[in-house]
Amino acid sequence: MTTWRERHDAAVRKQDAAQKAYQEATDERAQALIDGEAELGTQAAVARELGVTRAGISRAINALKNKRQ
Repeated sequence: MTTWRERHDAAVRKQDAAQKAYQEATDERAQALIDGEAELGTQAAVARELGVTRAGISRAINALKNKRQ
């Protein structure tokens, strides 16, 4: 049996791990979009290929570029 404090601390560790995994996946997605832009020529072409908005592509790419600065 565990105490509430142990359960809380375990949950915090899980949240931290999930947040780290989410951020890594977000960065990997943005890098893939950058690579797609290089291959297809424009963010609009990437957006058309994926069936999403160009604004979404731009936000993802800019977030990664800003993070790297």
